[in-house]
Amino acid sequence: MHQLFIVEDNQSLRENMKWALKAEYSILEADSSASCIELLDNNSPAIVCLDMGLDNDPVKGLQLIDEILLRNRFTKIIIITANTQTHLGPESVQKGAFDFFNKPVDIELLKVVIKRAVQRYEFEQQDIPATAENEEPDGALTTSMVGQSPAILEIYSVIRKLSKTDVSVLITGESGTGKEICARAIHYLSPRKTKSFVPINCGAIPENLIESELFGYVKGAFTGATANKEGLIVSADGGTLLLDEIGEMPAPLQVKLLRFLEDQNVQRIGDTTLRKVDVRIIAATNRKDLEKEGSSLRNDLYYRLSEFHINLPPLRKRGDDILLIACSLIEKNRTKFSMPNLKLSPRAESALLSYSWPGNVRELENKLSKAAIVCSNQTIEPDDLQLSTTNTLGTLTLKEARNAFEREYLTNLLHRVDYNISEAASQAGITRPTMYDMMRKLDIKLHTETRLKS
Repeated sequence: MHQLFIVEDNQSLRENMKWALKAEYSILEADSSASCIELLDNNSPAIVCLDMGLDNDPVKGLQLIDEILLRNRFTKIIIITANTQTHLGPESVQKGAFDFFNKPVDIELLKVVIKRAVQRYEFEQQDIPATAENEEPDGALTTSMVGQSPAILEIYSVIRKLSKTDVSVLITGESGTGKEICARAIHYLSPRKTKSFVPINCGAIPENLIESELFGYVKGAFTGATANKEGLIVSADGGTLLLDEIGEMPAPLQVKLLRFLEDQNVQRIGDTTLRKVDVRIIAATNRKDLEKEGSSLRNDLYYRLSEFHINLPPLRKRGDDILLIACSLIEKNRTKFSMPNLKLSPRAESALLSYSWPGNVRELENKLSKAAIVCSNQTIEPDDLQLSTTNTLGTLTLKEARNAFEREYLTNLLHRVDYNISEAASQAGITRPTMYDMMRKLDIKLHTETRLKS
């Protein structure tokens, strides 16, 4: 049974919360900042319900968040604020709190949020190292998730852990990095895998239709509603709903979605009844500003959706993963285009590694498909790829542009001297140790079919 602190100076509310929660949690109580710190000295709670009005000083409440997380960074803090202090909720979440409530507290809703907080706490306690035996999880991580770079191996590990929980997940990353594939992997590795995975692109559906698509409607609810229709949320009952491009969701609908996330009840347009469902929510976006004040997404909705946040790395930061993904796509194109001997030339491989890939895996797939069509003798050369080197440098930082140039220069040099390290170092005007250091820094590896020459 997990330990839960109730830190509240209102004795009546504290007793009500204790009565409602004691069957599921081991409860400890504090009525001031000092008594809370005293408890923390001898206990490590999973959850802390913290009143921001302690000692009539909200600043102390904010400082107490730091004290709690300093002792145990995994503890989940749920803030309770007075209606006159509504600004403290979002401010507390920014400091590390899990969620917040305004008084009067809805105990049933608080139970739901505490349950989610416990799931997050349990998830973070897991320590599941990646191993050779479980590195490729049941084929669920496909094409975009292929790779062995440290960044993508960390994503694999996180996906495995998330699949064992029901926390809401926000997946961010540039267009084409594989956000939907990541969401599918979480679903198909989870106990929900036998139920539906339902994706919806919030930016692709007209504003006046998206509510009816998500929540459904009853006959006669509006002009054209000639029959009852279940929404996509109900279609995903027992499974997972992916809200892609969540930043494009209309503001009025965000309020209704927020309420659904809190109680998992669906109300169709024109209906007076509620339907309880069990749906895991995963959201995705390529926008970077969603948690900022004034963004298109409500702050409270953002925090509900991002119980866990995955940021997928762009392809340009994944080193030799580019060639691993390219090989996977080439294999598919051999069948797609009836070209059994389709391959990349060494010069084409160098070109792929040197390009910055602003469109990420989606662009790589597009370029390789086109190249397969126009290449000669089933061998893809750099010209077949039609890569522009001038249009992408502006998308890089100075450090990234310098690394891109150095990688292209050294890769081409190594090809030219047949991977003779000493000769390559001599022509580059550097020592062999420096050459090795630069290859390591730029993640340049010698292919197994080439022979290392010194």
